[in-house]
Amino acid sequence: MKLGWLGLGNMGVPMVRNVARVGYPITAFNRTVKSLGQDMPEHVTVVSDVHEAVADQDVVFVMVSDMAAVESLLFGFGAADSMERGTLVVNMSTIGVDESRQLADRLTGTGLRYLEAPVLGSVKPAMDATLVVLAGGQADDFAQVEPLLAALGRKSFYLGGIGQGAAMKLLVNAFLGIVMEMLAETVAYGERSGFARETVLDVLASSAVWAPVLSAKRQLVVTDDYPVQFALKHLLKDMQLALRQAEAVGAQLPIASAAASVMRDAVASGFGDLDMASLVAFRAAQTGGVDQA
Repeated sequence: MKLGWLGLGNMGVPMVRNVARVGYPITAFNRTVKSLGQDMPEHVTVVSDVHEAVADQDVVFVMVSDMAAVESLLFGFGAADSMERGTLVVNMSTIGVDESRQLADRLTGTGLRYLEAPVLGSVKPAMDATLVVLAGGQADDFAQVEPLLAALGRKSFYLGGIGQGAAMKLLVNAFLGIVMEMLAETVAYGERSGFARETVLDVLASSAVWAPVLSAKRQLVVTDDYPVQFALKHLLKDMQLALRQAEAVGAQLPIASAAASVMRDAVASGFGDLDMASLVAFRAAQTGGVDQA
């Protein structure tokens, strides 16, 4: 099997390294030039020509930030036109349900195949190959790439037709957004009550409400330093997509809507390129930090 890979960002690089462990040759492309050849397994070739990355491949993976980036790669750069008919495009980017269905129609209309496979997890799980894959599309397409997906994560779910993988990803990220906002509110509330952040987090970690994502973000919150693992602006994008899909299916997400509103304010205040846990710093600034009264 010959593989193409489009997208070598914070997630794409560790993911392509893990897929490479299966042993198939991979040709990778990024829209901006990246010198990664020396850091890649020997059978991964990073090229500067998108045609070279996708021509005569059996499967082409796409891992970028949003629908605009997906369209840029597949249609702006001409990747879709450079693929052989019958090539399976596996889109691992998080996009809207409607966007994924439109993309599927556009690609299959030209003789390509399409599987959506967004992932749960950010940079550290991508590095550790502990992502969770949420797939939607044809069952036989999923079966073809399941061994490759297994190299990326600890679990792969086949959820049905196109749109089901995207819907599940947005559902989970809506929950994630609520958790991040509640973390920010709780830490700010605790500080205003005279507790150190470490104390608040220690007590939370001993309670039934603690979650693995909070463990992953604990050190960022304690040090008040937020190097990006999952950018706040990308979580906001996912929240907005989730709210749009909820409206489409008649679901009500009032708490998620409120959390997204806070995120919009935080992004507008300059926190968008920081990790999503920077909501803690934004909320602390909004509430004035520790109460000195």
